[in-house]
Amino acid sequence: MLIEGALRFARLTIHCWESNDNEKALEAIIRCRNIVSELLSSVRVDETEVTKQVASLYLFVFQHLTEAQLRRDAKLVEEAIGILEVERETWQQVCEEMPNAPVPTAEHKAASPQEIIAPTIAYPDTDLQTGSISFDA
Repeated sequence: MLIEGALRFARLTIHCWESNDNEKALEAIIRCRNIVSELLSSVRVDETEVTKQVASLYLFVFQHLTEAQLRRDAKLVEEAIGILEVERETWQQVCEEMPNAPVPTAEHKAASPQEIIAPTIAYPDTDLQTGSISFDA
């Protein structure tokens, strides 16, 4: 879904440049770059060659989009689109070959981010109506 969004905003950027709607084009390319940035940050770069290649690919696309934004160069955006289309097809093939996601192991669960929820505590010196808390001793 992220790759689809990046493709949509990249195509919108080119369309807006062709229509001389530079403000909308700027917004679209920034959104595209943000999506690619999110894709890049989601890759856990370890010592495997695959993760390094995927991270390098997303970084290359991000740099291409940044340069395209600076130059207003539709050709660079088109090149980024081509790479993202291949990446989308690759992920579609992976999903088709692996219809059932692997079950996470205890090690994966321990390494994954955990939500921390602050306990609800009644403070005797609080005024919840105004949102103020008194820490006087």
